[in-house]
Amino acid sequence: MRCPPLLVLPALLAGALAAPCTANDLLDSYHEALDQDRTLLAAQYARDAAVEAKPQAVSAFLPRLTATGSHERSHNEITTSGNRIITDPTNPAPTASSKVDFYNTADQAQVLLSQTLWSFEAFQRLKQADISVAQAEATYRNAQQSLILRLAQAYFEVLAANDALRTGSAERAATERQWQQAERRREVGLATIIDVQETRAAFDASIATVIAAERRVANAQRALEEITGREADPGQALAENMPLAPPTPARIEPWLDATRSDNYDLRIARLGTEIANRNVSAVRARHYPTLALTATYNENLNSSERNADSTRGGIGVNLSLPIYAGGQIASQVRQAAALGSQSKASEEGTQRAVERQTRDAFQGVISGIASVQATQAAMKSSQLALESSQLGLKVGTRTEVDVLTALRNLYAAQRSYSQARYDYLISVLSLKRQAGRLAETDLAEIDALLIVAGPATPPPATLPPPG
Repeated sequence: MRCPPLLVLPALLAGALAAPCTANDLLDSYHEALDQDRTLLAAQYARDAAVEAKPQAVSAFLPRLTATGSHERSHNEITTSGNRIITDPTNPAPTASSKVDFYNTADQAQVLLSQTLWSFEAFQRLKQADISVAQAEATYRNAQQSLILRLAQAYFEVLAANDALRTGSAERAATERQWQQAERRREVGLATIIDVQETRAAFDASIATVIAAERRVANAQRALEEITGREADPGQALAENMPLAPPTPARIEPWLDATRSDNYDLRIARLGTEIANRNVSAVRARHYPTLALTATYNENLNSSERNADSTRGGIGVNLSLPIYAGGQIASQVRQAAALGSQSKASEEGTQRAVERQTRDAFQGVISGIASVQATQAAMKSSQLALESSQLGLKVGTRTEVDVLTALRNLYAAQRSYSQARYDYLISVLSLKRQAGRLAETDLAEIDALLIVAGPATPPPATLPPPG
């Protein structure tokens, strides 16, 4: 693979940095996450378990065949008694009795075939299962989109942490030079001990900043490794001339309409309400009769001649009508109705939440553009202010403290500019996720920004057709 051109970071951040010779690192991380992310894998297993509701519901309308058998060894003792024939009317007839003792081995077998002809509850459960399968699929799709956003956030956090570390390292080197310069100027009487102490304090603070930045890098890498299952140390950065695309459409209403129809969180909540309503109908159907076709075959074999063998078969229709169950069914109906009301309330709450999140993401894209532009301007202004302070120090109109303040402002502006660009991209992805349109292609567009120097097209916050 041909190594892409060098990516040059803003000079104010840390100088030049060569882009790695591995392309599509963001996409590679995503493909790794598809196999390794435990959250997505758990969602996949949950979906696989939920779709089994359909065949279980269908089974209520399919024949059921049951076979039973038994083998029994029994000891039987039969005693009979009776009066003999009367020959003398003056004398009662003596009692005659007999006793029979025998063993018997009985083998019994039964086959029962049943077929539900009609059950309103089973019919409602079948409809409920269809909705449950649709909800399980929506939940899995939602987990896929969440993975894209989580991966991008973790990946950008690594890049932002690396930017902050480079900026902190540059600030530490600059403040160290400033401190040494103050020492030399004090030796010749051009600076005071206060200037030396101020610059030394700034240098010490910059060391603490670098330490914190190193910890942030390590934590960010571990968070990305948790998703991808492999070591994560992306050495990429955003191209300096990254375009800033506003949302398209530029009005919030189309985005809200897309959210109401395609947002997966809202879709899951709506399907949950439908499931709860079907459950109310299914429980209420327990008041209704059920009709089933039954067929039986019995065979009884005995080892003793005193017990006759028997064979019996039959077919019939069984009608079951619950009349009174101690109030249990009525209570179950009220319980199901309350759960249905709970699901409806949760659905309405979810809709309000996703609409708020959509508005926030939409505003985040717009304000993100302004923030990038403002921090970029602040960075340039801070650079000019630093140069002016350094020139003023030479001619005696500025002090070491003035230069130090300008230096701090410059590196603070660099950090803000770097973070603002990542925040903008996250807002773009968040807006598309709220609309239910976040896809792998969005990561591919961002990946191009990470490896291509020069003009590139960021993933615009454009509302594409659903699908």
